[in-house]
Amino acid sequence: MPRVEENNSVASSLHYALTDSQCSICGVQLEWKAEFNDINSPKYTANHCNQDYLITIDSVKVEVVKQSIENGEEKNKRQQQQEQQQQQQQQEQQQQQPKAITMAEQLKHKASLEKKTKLGDGRNIKAEDR
Repeated sequence: MPRVEENNSVASSLHYALTDSQCSICGVQLEWKAEFNDINSPKYTANHCNQDYLITIDSVKVEVVKQSIENGEEKNKRQQQQEQQQQQQQQEQQQQQPKAITMAEQLKHKASLEKKTKLGDGRNIKAEDR
């Protein structure tokens, strides 16, 4: 484990710095506390033997993880199939909805015609009301 000397800065990986840094006086492994209050200057701090230690994060490596072409193609096919199924379901619903509305209107019209015919022949009028 590297000992951190006063006023010296050591370049290393963040993982290595957090797990293997030692106090410069007694050699004890340092316990780091994350301080992410300022997103522009994230840091880790430690204190041991009345000394303050600081790890600043100056650079970050961002990597793009490439998918294998086969997996990507399979996912695209599945997504296309799902989209097609959704479109078919929406079309069916749209086609069924006007049919349902038309049928409801027809039933309503038929019911009103039946009601009118009952009124017309006088069968629904009570004998005492005639």
